[in-house]
Amino acid sequence: MASCRGFNMPYIVLKGRKLLLIAVVSATLSAAPLMILLECYVLPFLMHRKFGDVTWHQLMSGISMPWSRNFYTLLAALVMACLAPYAVVEYLNRRYVDAVEREMASFFKGLAEGVRAGMPLIKALEMAARAASGPLGREMRAVVARVEMGSSLEEALAKLLEKVDVPSLRRAATLITVAYESGGRVADVLDAAAEMYGMIRSYEDEKRASIAPYAWTVYISLAVFLFVSTIVLVGFVEQLQRLRIPALLASPIPPQLFKAIFFISSFIEAAFGGLVVGKMRGGTIKAGLLHSVILMGLVTLYFNLLDLYIEPLLRGVFQLFSS
Repeated sequence: MASCRGFNMPYIVLKGRKLLLIAVVSATLSAAPLMILLECYVLPFLMHRKFGDVTWHQLMSGISMPWSRNFYTLLAALVMACLAPYAVVEYLNRRYVDAVEREMASFFKGLAEGVRAGMPLIKALEMAARAASGPLGREMRAVVARVEMGSSLEEALAKLLEKVDVPSLRRAATLITVAYESGGRVADVLDAAAEMYGMIRSYEDEKRASIAPYAWTVYISLAVFLFVSTIVLVGFVEQLQRLRIPALLASPIPPQLFKAIFFISSFIEAAFGGLVVGKMRGGTIKAGLLHSVILMGLVTLYFNLLDLYIEPLLRGVFQLFSS
């Protein structure tokens, strides 16, 4: 089980100025590949009708596909640069929320023990907040500080929910507010809350453990797709191009056309595969953005290594076995 200790990143509310700042960071990161694309491909095309080092290959009648490793790498870098800042912030926010939820059971247990020992709820809240070492403890200490400065407990908790508005914290705030206002058997209510959060956490951990192998399947399936496609490229498409047997195939598929289809299909699989991982593990599509960026980066890296190292290596292997 991952520990929430040592997680010091704050929760970043993705709206207003902070969302604008993320957009600025994305634009800054994407500026370099965008400028290279404009200088090496777009401007030469507009001025000389020459699209850089791109070669065009006919897919079917009237439809051609471009191929250039550099061109596709720049396009991929542009997409990843646009998505990466938001994906990283979303990932850090999810880690923050996960750390908060992991502390819920022990926090409410400590709160119940303080109330049972005769402390007022605010004092017990302060004690439980000091005992919690993770982000929940920091947030609850801030709540206590606001109460000591004159705010009501309800106002202080509402301020917390403005910052981190997640269902688990909203339920916790409601429980604390009701316990503070009602009195009576507060300790029993808090004990029940601790038990409830413990059960929820156990269920979440069990669910993640059972889903983890399926999430890894996305990564493995992409690796298998890349491997099989490379074998087809080197062992079949390139060999067929060299043979040029009219009776077998009137127009063999050019290896560059195959690479273009190969890259685009791999990139799309990486993008949607990452989103599927996020949906399985985090319950939301946007939780998979970082996985998508990682997978797209791996695909881009693979295609850069393909021309430089992988293809020559496989050609040597095929020649060795054919001789």
